Amino acid sequence: MKLKYKIKEVKPNIFAVIVKDNYDRAMLFCRGQEYYESPNKKFRGKYFSIWDYIEWYSREHGDVFTYTFDWGGFNIPFDVIDKCYSSCEMETPYDDVMYEIVCEIERKKDDKKKAYIIGADSLESDTFEHETCHGLYYTNKEYKALVDEITIAIPIKDYLTFRNNLKNMGYTDSVMNDEIQAYLTTNWDYKKFMNGVDKKVCKELHKQYNNIFSKF
Repeated sequence: MKLKYKIKEVKPNIFAVIVKDNYDRAMLFCRGQEYYESPNKKFRGKYFSIWDYIEWYSREHGDVFTYTFDWGGFNIPFDVIDKCYSSCEMETPYDDVMYEIVCEIERKKDDKKKAYIIGADSLESDTFEHETCHGLYYTNKEYKALVDEITIAIPIKDYLTFRNNLKNMGYTDSVMNDEIQAYLTTNWDYKKFMNGVDKKVCKELHKQYNNIFSKF
């Protein structure tokens, strides 16, 4: 299988894998992303069969595998995806390609620092910026500290609303603060995320987060 992709180190130790085709990008990242943060404990942190995952996800979405429509951007700590592919069974051509990507990034990254891999459609899209926020949150202590200060100051009612919306969107508790800072930096007016929070509040928070993001 010939899959077109490009790898670029967009920030120190943050590697973007650019795949223009939405279907190919989703299938390429599916195993690693769900190993990292699947809401189903049967798959999160486990070496699972991709066919079992496809069946479960389809059952959850009206017996249709909508994953490639539902998710467009991806973000995974490098050590997590490296562990995932260190001993999992290569069941599809997408597994083979991702293994090659992981090996290539292994050769390029700085072993003394945390590394991150993101997936997007281009280097100019909102999806790319959103995933870069995740990369910075994981690899850059200063960035994380600054955006966490904003997150901590969010009124508790609004914070809990954001969390509930994210859970309904399929995110797990472990990534809530990371997702809040990423959405409010880049996709602050996405209806599923901001539902129940005043638009003016979201816009003001966006300004605060975006001001930090622009400095990195």
